[in-house]
Amino acid sequence: MDELQNFIQRNLRRILAGGGLILSLFAISLLLNTSPKSSFWLMTHSVPIGSKILPGDVAMLKANLTSDSTHFEGSGDSVVGQYATRSLQTGDLIAVSDVSRSGVSTPMSFLPIGVAVDDLPMDLSVGDLVDIYVIPKDQSSLPAIVAHRVVVQSVDQKSRSLGGSVAVSVVADASITAIIVTAESQGRLVLARESI
Repeated sequence: MDELQNFIQRNLRRILAGGGLILSLFAISLLLNTSPKSSFWLMTHSVPIGSKILPGDVAMLKANLTSDSTHFEGSGDSVVGQYATRSLQTGDLIAVSDVSRSGVSTPMSFLPIGVAVDDLPMDLSVGDLVDIYVIPKDQSSLPAIVAHRVVVQSVDQKSRSLGGSVAVSVVADASITAIIVTAESQGRLVLARESI
């Protein structure tokens, strides 16, 4: 017994250092084993409100969201074929409230409009929110805003490269659609993308 006490007294620092090293290695192994265990749906392409989510628009991402995991669509949920209830951007995790099996509750129209190549942002893309202005043909009328925060559904890149008029499709409800169509007949439309 005396030999054990003498050994401990002589080597106390070494014993404490060894114990600390073992404890550190144990803690590191615990941290390394806390890798994400769940998979969630991630947007790989922008999808406008009301559009159907296609297989190429989403991918699975491993993440550890702990208590927030119930708010997002996981690997057990199918989001392909559902409809976006808001404009989904590339890199967004899909929340439960972001998709619906029946589409959006208010009827939405996919309205094609012609916009001069100089009257829209050069890097306008699907899912962008734009304000639509009209510059009237009548010189006595002032330019005015027609619609606010309208979602871009598609941009025809071929017509953009040719110059002239670019075919842009936007998503809008019936009342906004009527206003845009009326404005298009009265003058030139200009699209201004909202800053994020």
